[in-house]
Amino acid sequence: MAEGTAAAAPAPADMASRFELQAGAIVAFHDGFLADRAAPSLAEPAPWWRWIEENHRSNTALWREEDRARRTDVPDGEIVRCKRNIDALNQRRNDAVEALDDCLLTALERVVPAPAPDARLSSETAGAIIDRLSILALKIHHMRQASQRREAGAEHMRRCADKLATLVTQREDLAACLDRLLREASCGVARFRTYRQFKMYNDPSLNPELYRRSRAANDAPPAQMPFAVDVLIPTCDRPAALAVTLTSLFAQSLGALRIVVSDQGATCSAEASPEVQAVVRLLAAKGHAAEFHRHLPRRGLAEQRHFLLAQARSPYVLFLDDDVVVEPDLVERLLKAIREQGCGFVGSALIGLSHAEDRRPHQQGIEFWEGPVEPEEVVPDSPAWARHQLHNAANLYHVQTNLGLTADRQRFYRVAWVGGCVLFDRAKLEAAGGFEFWRELPPEHCGEDVFAQLRVMARDGGCGIIPSGAYHQELTTTVPRRDVDAPRVLRTKLEGR
Repeated sequence: MAEGTAAAAPAPADMASRFELQAGAIVAFHDGFLADRAAPSLAEPAPWWRWIEENHRSNTALWREEDRARRTDVPDGEIVRCKRNIDALNQRRNDAVEALDDCLLTALERVVPAPAPDARLSSETAGAIIDRLSILALKIHHMRQASQRREAGAEHMRRCADKLATLVTQREDLAACLDRLLREASCGVARFRTYRQFKMYNDPSLNPELYRRSRAANDAPPAQMPFAVDVLIPTCDRPAALAVTLTSLFAQSLGALRIVVSDQGATCSAEASPEVQAVVRLLAAKGHAAEFHRHLPRRGLAEQRHFLLAQARSPYVLFLDDDVVVEPDLVERLLKAIREQGCGFVGSALIGLSHAEDRRPHQQGIEFWEGPVEPEEVVPDSPAWARHQLHNAANLYHVQTNLGLTADRQRFYRVAWVGGCVLFDRAKLEAAGGFEFWRELPPEHCGEDVFAQLRVMARDGGCGIIPSGAYHQELTTTVPRRDVDAPRVLRTKLEGR
């Protein structure tokens, strides 16, 4: 922090208390987030917590991508994807810092409309300090883990423990600097501005390596990453249904897919079943990559989805149930839609064709997006909650048939949620918390996918596409107990955004 023309006098306690943001609360939130426990600051209604959380989520995701980018046992294309993810996350991190400074300065203006003429100008903003505290929290968290690695030896543990002590001291100093800046700013004896980063390398109009090639890029087909989409499939003791689902991915018009299966079967291994093995060979011949993980013990669907998301590498992830059949162009349509709208997710609701003759006009109301998809808050039992009835039975099939909609004439519509086939922007799903809430639910629960979608929709928007292109195999559910419904149990987290 820059020194001003004169040392600032200590702020009176009554003046300092008018701006209620303390470094200690931020540190508690950072540590609690990394430890997967509730942090007290999230209960604070002040608007700056949204940006403190966004910044910390971005830094946490950046840490993981930076680790992945150092691997030497993967193809170069994987490192390229990591680098692109790092650029996107770094932009999101900096955007959050700027938004945080804007938010804090707006609040400070209500406390001190005009700082003193000789107020000390801090060259480091409050948002930048909070960003550094976030990074220090990550360093402390991981250094603590390293200091407890007994298999690395006593000397390694001692060195890491020494580094940990230094990091803790550094954070204490930095937290004190933040408290001083906010205290003095709330009294008008110090000030700071929002400093715009203007990341030029992310701007195609400012990065010469991008704009010099823009003309050639416009004349040529767009380059496609080896895997634009990771298909994430949870499965449990349904190898035949899984084989049908995988077969429907075989001829996708998008091209190569990376397919990740999390198998929690108790009676058999999906990968070892002959029908699945046959399809995996077909997928490999077509250029698709399929990998299987035996993920036990079972700790609930939210944890299984959390595990699958942790395996993701591509910028978009398609969560697909193991009993779904998709049309050959569906993944491409979903990807085009989410890129066009820039929203958090696009879903293709499942149609049960056994209900083709079961017409329910009272459940077929549909609300189309006439403009771009925008963020929208939906909670259980709200008027928007009733939209889920459109996805019952074959209602969507009847609507798309009646309207004469085709893949070339698809529409976007408002949803409460979409089950079974949902494409997410991975960075936006992670920014909304992903499935990290799994520890707050008992193993027997339902609605974990709904809860995640509601959080993404509130931040970045989400929609359904019609015609759907996804069909339910209509097998018996593997989740017979539905006493604990995640959106209702965790409702306060939705309403407290």
